[in-house]
Amino acid sequence: MGVSVGILWMLLRNAQWEVVWGVLTSGSPLLLVAAMAVKSLSLIIHEWRLWLALPQPRPALLKVISVGVVAGVLNLILPARGGDVAAIAMLDRDCSVPPPTSTAAIGVTSFLEAALFAAFLMAVLGLGAAEWTEITGSEQNPVLWIAGALGLGVAGLTTIAAVGRRLRERPVPSSSILALIRQTFVQIAGMVGSGRYLFVHSIAAVLQVVMVVASFSIALVAVTSTVDAPITAASMVLAVSSLAAFVLPPTMAAGPAAACSLVLPHFGVDAAGALAYATVYWAVAHLPALGLGLPAIFARR
Repeated sequence: MGVSVGILWMLLRNAQWEVVWGVLTSGSPLLLVAAMAVKSLSLIIHEWRLWLALPQPRPALLKVISVGVVAGVLNLILPARGGDVAAIAMLDRDCSVPPPTSTAAIGVTSFLEAALFAAFLMAVLGLGAAEWTEITGSEQNPVLWIAGALGLGVAGLTTIAAVGRRLRERPVPSSSILALIRQTFVQIAGMVGSGRYLFVHSIAAVLQVVMVVASFSIALVAVTSTVDAPITAASMVLAVSSLAAFVLPPTMAAGPAAACSLVLPHFGVDAAGALAYATVYWAVAHLPALGLGLPAIFARR
């Protein structure tokens, strides 16, 4: 939180607020509403993917969606997607899904989403290579970094699955923690060992990633219709913001504000426009999640 305050102070201390307000009020409200609608649908698809990841017999879809949207609100407050930890407990209590099963389902669901977004981002960075070179310098190649991280992720998941297959035939450890880890690995091995499972979930993850990128791209056009390559620009902002969210609480908006100020000037957006989009980015990232999650939270009281 302290780091977020420091970043916001540096970004906002010299901001021309009347210009920022002028950019916001000159935008398209209809496009902003459309961006939020697309983002809301992407959240529902995400929770449907979580339900789809659970083994049969699955709990009621609406119960899983309720758990997922509550966890989504917590992810807005906590860094490193801390709401997913709460989702494991809620799935156990509300849906009778054992923690190893829910941990495996959430892990595989999140991995596929991240992996497909990384693949999409590599393609986008190829299209916006000139702008990204201006940001990072010619000596840096972000595509290689992303490809390396993706390769490490795939290797890690493959290793977990291989270990899980071996542990399946071994007795359950007496330690409850070791037993939890063993069963989680076994569940992951069963999930990723099915080609049909991976195919169906990959298609669903592609749909979600496309809708998330589309929502932030529409929001960017809603703020400034003259931006160069809105999909490329919005994808880069989304990538930097997502990385920042592992450290900075998303609700404080320091990550998106810094990402907008770093990326958008290279796409023809001035400083006021970048801060205006950071405001809209915060709204698109938060309001749909709150609109779906808060009723579910109050319903649990």
